Amino acid sequence: MGIARSVMTAKKAAGAKSPRAKPAVPPPALKNPASDKPGLILDAALDLFRQHGYRRTSMEDIANAANVAKGTLYIYFKSKDELFEGLARRLSAQIAQDVKAALARKLPFEDKVLAVLDAKLGFVYRWVLSSPHASELTDPTSQLPDDVFGPVDQALRASLADLFKTEVKAGKIDLKGAGLTPETAVDTLLAAAHGAEMGATGEEHFHERLTRIGRLTLRGLRSGL
Repeated sequence: MGIARSVMTAKKAAGAKSPRAKPAVPPPALKNPASDKPGLILDAALDLFRQHGYRRTSMEDIANAANVAKGTLYIYFKSKDELFEGLARRLSAQIAQDVKAALARKLPFEDKVLAVLDAKLGFVYRWVLSSPHASELTDPTSQLPDDVFGPVDQALRASLADLFKTEVKAGKIDLKGAGLTPETAVDTLLAAAHGAEMGATGEEHFHERLTRIGRLTLRGLRSGL
């Protein structure tokens, strides 16, 4: 699956407008030192893929943009598919880092859930879905190993379910009344946001739509409503 099917999974969730989870480092163009050639190559590849699309970008284009010899590029990445997988793995690692940071923040339930979701979905929109070539970058015919994005999606769902369980135990939300378990509540929340990027005119518009979906869903679960 391309940045792909698990990015499509990543699309199926809602985020918060306030507060927003800020990545620990500017994602995903990490501050690679000059000696980090693989990192510089991945930075260049992401920029070109977003500007021109995966298919129209050649390995030679990437080598030139990264200011490395084409032979050097092939030392690190044997093919464009292998480079794409390396980029996807770095995106996945950055998402996992940002989600972990959001979970560590001391926030009320609603704000924390929204911050966690934004740590993933805001990232995906900024670096993949906002590209004019998003449909190509998320092409489900592109194949990535399941361990690239799968563990991140699973960890996100488990963490959100734990937040729901804590809130249920405190008597602040009523899942049973809505016929939900923590797991199905998370699944419903993620599914509700699936179309948030459809027709979004930019990051702020996308984020506002995710916020509305998230708050509407979460507030409907409050006990006594």
